[in-house]
Amino acid sequence: MTRTLACLGATFLAGCLNTVTIAASPDASGPSTSVDAEAPHDEGSIGDRDDAPHDEGSIGDRDDAPPSMCPATRCPASEQCCLTTGRCFDPRVSTGQCSAPVQDSSPQRTCASDADCAESEFCRSDQGLCLGPGHCTPRGACGECITSIPGACTVCGCDGVNYPNSQTACRLGVRVVESVGGACGGDRPGSTDAGFYGDGGTTRIPCANSTHCPAAQTCCAITGVCFDTGCSTCCRQPPQGTSFPCTTNAQCRRDEYCRGEGCDTPGGCVRIPSSADCGGSVAQVCGCDGRTYVNDCWATGAGVRVARSGACP
Repeated sequence: MTRTLACLGATFLAGCLNTVTIAASPDASGPSTSVDAEAPHDEGSIGDRDDAPHDEGSIGDRDDAPPSMCPATRCPASEQCCLTTGRCFDPRVSTGQCSAPVQDSSPQRTCASDADCAESEFCRSDQGLCLGPGHCTPRGACGECITSIPGACTVCGCDGVNYPNSQTACRLGVRVVESVGGACGGDRPGSTDAGFYGDGGTTRIPCANSTHCPAAQTCCAITGVCFDTGCSTCCRQPPQGTSFPCTTNAQCRRDEYCRGEGCDTPGGCVRIPSSADCGGSVAQVCGCDGRTYVNDCWATGAGVRVARSGACP
């Protein structure tokens, strides 16, 4: 089985290839995808464990670095997963194979792998993705899920393990599928709308590999979500400032719309802004829903893309 990942952007990796193809390994070295138990560590933060070193060296310099997972591949003990390419690499001997993005205005360090971070941190995706750059985040600082419903906080880890909550995975330095809750394959006890989003009721199923997906769908290693095999733009990194790749509003949550240029083109899900401050300045636009809006602010406030300037015919 192979999976083809869309190029994650030349801004993150010099000489980025158009596609990266990853083969699913059928042997025991591949990721565990059916584990449904508590994570093997206690509730103390990994960074606070008595046996954990506390220097600020990167994980790539440690002798006891935890096993790293790339999509469908368990990296050798001496290697880390490059989260911008989906390939394992050895940070001790490899130079330039997995470069961190240029530091931005965030106080947290930008990263392309855990090797860019201190030992008490991991490279968490800003967009909740399984693959893609991120910022170094303290393990144990991912937020709690509090509910009385058993299993309702379960999340699908990008390593194929179901964790009781995202905080448990965070303490272990594991990314989870943040765009939708529930176990790998879509099971989310106690939720009446588990996996559903958008007015069309489209299902978003978390996954780590395609065994978690229904027929005619495969797992996107970038988003960690099942997608229709016939959709050529569904498995890609969402545009900057958006939460999930989309083409139509039906692929976004109910309080979001698919922002992009023109109609029915690849875009990204963003929260629908309030139209309270739009005002009455007249600069009519034709929305992709065929309706005329006073200006583009009013169209956006309705969760509608602009097809063109001027009133609709």
